[in-house]
Amino acid sequence: MRKATIPLLLSISMALGVALGVGLSNKRQSSSRPEWQKIDEILRYVKEDYVDTISQKTLEEEVIAYLLQRLDPHSYYITQENVAEMNEPLDGGFQGIGIQFNVKSDTIYVIKVIANGPSEKAGIQAGDQIISADTTLLAGGHLSTNEIMAYLKGESGTSVAVGILRNGQKLSIEIERAEIPLSSIDAAYLLNDTTIYLKLARFSKNTFDEFQSRVYPLKSTKTTDFILDLRGNGGGYLEASTRIADEFLKSGLLITYTEGKSRPRADVFATDEGAFEGVRLSLIIDGYSASASEILAGAMQDHGRATIFGKRSFGKGLVQEQSEWADGSATRLTVARYYTPNGRSIQRPYKSFDDERNYFGSPLDTSHQGGIVPDVETKRDTSGITWLYAELVHGGLINDFVYDFRDSRLKELVLLSFPEFEKQFTDEFMLGELRKFLDQRGFQINDSEWARSGSKMAERCRAILARILFDDEAYFKIVNPSDETIRAILSSIKKPK
Repeated sequence: MRKATIPLLLSISMALGVALGVGLSNKRQSSSRPEWQKIDEILRYVKEDYVDTISQKTLEEEVIAYLLQRLDPHSYYITQENVAEMNEPLDGGFQGIGIQFNVKSDTIYVIKVIANGPSEKAGIQAGDQIISADTTLLAGGHLSTNEIMAYLKGESGTSVAVGILRNGQKLSIEIERAEIPLSSIDAAYLLNDTTIYLKLARFSKNTFDEFQSRVYPLKSTKTTDFILDLRGNGGGYLEASTRIADEFLKSGLLITYTEGKSRPRADVFATDEGAFEGVRLSLIIDGYSASASEILAGAMQDHGRATIFGKRSFGKGLVQEQSEWADGSATRLTVARYYTPNGRSIQRPYKSFDDERNYFGSPLDTSHQGGIVPDVETKRDTSGITWLYAELVHGGLINDFVYDFRDSRLKELVLLSFPEFEKQFTDEFMLGELRKFLDQRGFQINDSEWARSGSKMAERCRAILARILFDDEAYFKIVNPSDETIRAILSSIKKPK
């Protein structure tokens, strides 16, 4: 049976993505070995003699999946149907209509329309409620998120009629599907005249190209500092991670190496092409930073190239090899470990997949072993979090208010630039509008908690609205000034002369 293999560094889970290594392919012929004869005989026996008819494909897939999951927390089997979906975040795009949605109770809300995508061109707006796709009812709570996605996704050039509800009015909008790019960069801008800020969401095939197109233009003769925010970045392509690391390290320095029982040691070194070798680097991590993020952070820490801020990272130091099989399925098998330049393995302890709950736990729990320990640990500011704030956020009322506010002022809002938006829609103004919205709905407000959470609620409203009207970068421009970690970094940076 022919297969193609790709070495990769798999992160915490599917949600956190993977860290793929340098791609390679080869051909291997499967062979029936005597030591595996027992497994073959048992599978044949079950197929032929079990009381009910069993699908051989289903039986094989379940056996393979169980076998791999028993090895370690990161080895697993991917069915043919799920291969494309698993690779999308790393390939840098997918084919579909270009929206992000959220399901609340029996209602499907569009939370983001991807800029310049087919949905935006067709007139879909954040806040729209999706009812149907062609003749299929999607709303009502009878479909899973994956099933809803299956109706909306499709090959480029095909069309789907999406039924939506907007301000009580039902609309049918024809959307032609297309290739939708997934950006690796959430934000890249100047915090001040001398400091570049980069929020990197993942390491995909396109990451370095995006870095060159969006970050290079920010550098000037005034640039002295660079803040690289890897919070929430669960991994991606190893090559993308090492190429970003290369931007900050001098030629010849070791970035990382991998080694396993059947995989000889492979070193990755920095070249002489780094554009930011002379810029002071501050790097931010948290419990969701894993795999390729930890490779980058570990290299910077071992060479004393950056000050690491934040929380202990997850601790994922196993290398998986993705093998694509003749039937279109794939396996990801741990074949090696990766190490930091000083030889540190940052893999957190594990027993087997049976230990999944203890292994994965909560990324907010930093008491575990393994991972990258920051040089400066920073804590989240919880002073403005009250029961009122939690109820408004988790109950969806903040989002409801933002969409209602957007719809009522849409003609005015679409004419604003981001600087105009910031100047006009202040925290005080948004808080007043939120209070009116809640009063109209008879929501009981605890005035003491309102006073404590006021600035945090207003900031959240402004940030979500900015993301809807502009992009992810606008969101971070709103929330970063009050971010405790970024404030700690800025206070540690010496003021330019």
